[in-house]
This record gives sequence, structure tokens and C-alpha cells, in this order.
Amino acid sequence: MAADATEGPNAAQAAFWTEQPGQKWAIHQNRLDTLFTEVTDLLIARSAIEPGESILDIGCGTGALTLEAANKCGPAGRALGVDISETLLAVSRGRAAGRANIRFALADAQTHAFEPAAADIMISRFGTMFFADPVAAFRNIASALRPGGRLVFASWAPAAQNPWSHIAKTAGTERLGSLPAEPPRTPGQFAFAELDYVTDILGKAGLTDIEGAETETRLFVPGTADDAADLATSIGPVAVLMREKNGTEEDRKAITADVANRLAAFVGPDGLRIPATVNVFSARR
Repeated sequence: MAADATEGPNAAQAAFWTEQPGQKWAIHQNRLDTLFTEVTDLLIARSAIEPGESILDIGCGTGALTLEAANKCGPAGRALGVDISETLLAVSRGRAAGRANIRFALADAQTHAFEPAAADIMISRFGTMFFADPVAAFRNIASALRPGGRLVFASWAPAAQNPWSHIAKTAGTERLGSLPAEPPRTPGQFAFAELDYVTDILGKAGLTDIEGAETETRLFVPGTADDAADLATSIGPVAVLMREKNGTEEDRKAITADVANRLAAFVGPDGLRIPATVNVFSARR
């Protein structure tokens, strides 16, 4: 693994996403891509990628957004996906095999020496909320953009506005108890839940034309409420609770059944469409 990932300010995140939690994301890649289909489509639409452009995808994970961006920029363009986890990048590289306009790199975007002023646009789907120093990270990312280059990325709005996470966490804590509360803005899933906080970060990083807005969308799980509950308890807050509280298989089954009951309200003819709220930000160098 690259030195700037294992030894830099985000080394703990590199370990987290490379070890067991990251391995679970890799295992569930297809299901997670389906879950976030509407968010991916939203970002592709907002980014307005043109043929021939150079794309930088930060926190690319298993590559879904990078692949869609490469479709938009076409053979004359290029898409670079950057992530801190070799576990996730191994999946990305396999999915992009044979595609000449896609490349993936293991790097910490907060400290990596990007090619200066080489990208037309930075995009990210839930990949920017984990930096130890987000101002430094966005300043470094901005250096990779040409003058006038743009950023479009999504983060989660507050947990209370996102049943997918809120329901799972509630069921888990009712069964196993709660963990000590982390301070607001701690790197993690909801670090960028506050619009003004993020727009302030972007301004301090030297970016301009900054906008941020809550956007309503949906998460999609084909199948039954049991299928959705299985995914919701395999990753995210329930997985953390199970590790920290030494949860048993009996606990997991009980939590999963509870989550399935709570998610049943969202079942439709083609599966579950679960309302979600994301924060979508844009800016320019």
C-alpha cells in the first residue's frame, strides 16, 4: 500500500477500509451499487461531464461512479479513481479491465501529489467525509484541477433524515446498547451532514462558486424486506455495534428481524424504495 495511505493523517481510515469493513463492502459490491443507483445517476447528471474531459473520482470505492464517468467522457477522455483501500480498488480494477480510459490509484487524497491542473472535474459519491483535515484535503484536491475546474460531490444529510441508517442503528442499539457518542463532524458517514460546515471548508480551501443543498432521493433494494435487512445489518452501524459489543449470532438474527419489520413499510412491486436525503455540493477552482 502506498506510504501516504498507511502512514499519513488518514492511516486509520486506510486500515478500516482495507480490513474487515472494507472487505464486507467488496463482498456486497453489487448490492451496494444497486442501493445507490439514484445517487450515482444524480451525480452524473449534476456533473455534466463532456466527451474528452478528465475526471477525478475521490474515494471511488469499488468504482461504480468512476465507470459511469468514463462512459460520459468517452474514449477521448480519462477517468482516475482514487481510494485509500487496496481491498476496494482490487474490485474496481477488475470491473474496469480492458477499458483504456479508466485508471485507479491507491492514495490518500489529502496528501497525494496529484498531477497539477490535470483534471476538469472532481466527483465523489460519499467519499469525502473521512479526512482528518478536510480543508487541507480539498486544497490538495483543488490543485489537481485546471483553473475553472469544477467539483461535484455528495455526502449524507443528517441521520434522522435517512431511514436506511437510522432504522438499522436504532434496532442495533435497542438490542445491544449504545456506543459513546462521537463529537459532531468526526470523520465518518455523517461528518458532512451540515451544509454550512462543508461550504465553509470549501471556501477555506480556496474554492469559489460554492453551492450546497439537501436533495431528496431514494435507495433501492430489489427483493424483500428480509433482503434489505440482511444488507443493512451487514455493513454500517450494526456491524460496528456487533464488533464493539461482542454481539452473537443470536443478536444478529434478532436485529435483522427487527430491521426487516421496520423496513417493510417501503416494500413496493419491484422491491424497496427507501427515501433518503443527501447533501450535494458544487464548487470551482
